[in-house]
Amino acid sequence: MSFGSILLGALIGGVISSGGVIGITFLTAFPVILWWHMLLIAIGGTFIGGFISGLVAKGGGAGALAGLLSGLLVFLGTFIFCWRYYQAQLLALVVTAPDVATLANDFLTTLGMAGTTIGDTISLWITTNAPTIPEVTDFATSNFIYFALIVGAVLGGLAAVVNFFAGLIGGLITRKKKESYDSYY
Repeated sequence: MSFGSILLGALIGGVISSGGVIGITFLTAFPVILWWHMLLIAIGGTFIGGFISGLVAKGGGAGALAGLLSGLLVFLGTFIFCWRYYQAQLLALVVTAPDVATLANDFLTTLGMAGTTIGDTISLWITTNAPTIPEVTDFATSNFIYFALIVGAVLGGLAAVVNFFAGLIGGLITRKKKESYDSYY
């Protein structure tokens, strides 16, 4: 087990897992795909990233460590993506929205959560805590980073757990066998 293979596995697994998590953002264009379908797609992409990180790291413990480290990359990637992409989406919606309720509905449609129980809860929270458009604009420009940090931490933590076990499985497949004199006869 070399530390270089662990870091390489973590990097490759983190990029693949981040792509799986961030890629579901662009599936909201298809209204047939429900939010929990997107969640399953994200978990599948994360599992594949963790599995590949374990394959590259070569070994059960090394694969698990590489999977865990790739979860940190997922945290970083989703945090930056949520902060910049969704902040830009929210600020673009603020310009065209006539009121906060319409803005909240349009933002939840962007997230793919409109009409769900979680979406209704988020909409109620937005309309209660930021009842005017200037308050939403102020939130988007000054405090949206905290929202992105929370989302990144939750998704990164879940990805770290999934990648830990997927890396363990991938690492066990490629672990080195012990050589002995008897194995040649």
